Amino acid sequence: MSAESGIELIRHAIALTNAAADGAGDEEVTPSEIAEVIRDALESADVERDQRVVRYLHEALDAVSDGMPPDYTAMILYSALGRLREP
Repeated sequence: MSAESGIELIRHAIALTNAAADGAGDEEVTPSEIAEVIRDALESADVERDQRVVRYLHEALDAVSDGMPPDYTAMILYSALGRLREP
């Protein structure tokens, strides 16, 4: 498990989905890479405290495994990030 916070992990997952959507870069971003970061975020303590964020992350994980477009997955991840950043 990573020592990164849930917010950092979600931001990383968003960056990966954006890269996958753009098709940019020297190496291709795989769904497995995106899913791994989302799973790491699900294990972080700050995420586990908010069930809505957990639900968003499970939805994002399902979107990745169902082969949904990366933009769709990013939209779900942005919702989770927004929820975590609310006071």
